[in-house]
Amino acid sequence: MKEIDLVAKISICPYIELSDRDKNLIDKSKEAQKGAYAPYSNFYVGAAVECAGDIVIGSNQENEAYPSGMCAERVALFSASAQYPMAIISSIAIAAYNGVEDEETFAFPCGACRQVLLEYEKRQNSPIRVLVCAKDEVYIIESAKSLLPLSFNM
Repeated sequence: MKEIDLVAKISICPYIELSDRDKNLIDKSKEAQKGAYAPYSNFYVGAAVECAGDIVIGSNQENEAYPSGMCAERVALFSASAQYPMAIISSIAIAAYNGVEDEETFAFPCGACRQVLLEYEKRQNSPIRVLVCAKDEVYIIESAKSLLPLSFNM
């Protein structure tokens, strides 16, 4: 039998120690939460994507006919790709607010969002940093591949 060790390197950093660029991206992801439509889950997620020297935001959009909604990460990624089709996406920041608990919380990308992030990395041949924040703490993942080491490939 053969074994494979899969390792994900994730840094945890206080918000205050981030670069101004990363702080700005996270702040934009928190602002994006205001555009979330989450009447069913009461879970508001915002995402901000950095590409082409600009920041493109997205928020989760629920729908009564589940699964017709869309996660904040994919809304932001698809919007960025539509607006800047040839641009490299360097980073994505994700922020979430749990309306039931009335608090900021960590929201790591779901499986579908991880697969989409990984496809963008492959397409542009460079990693996408993933910043997931709550309160004053940020998880920094240097590549989406770390979130989905055994991804779907055709």
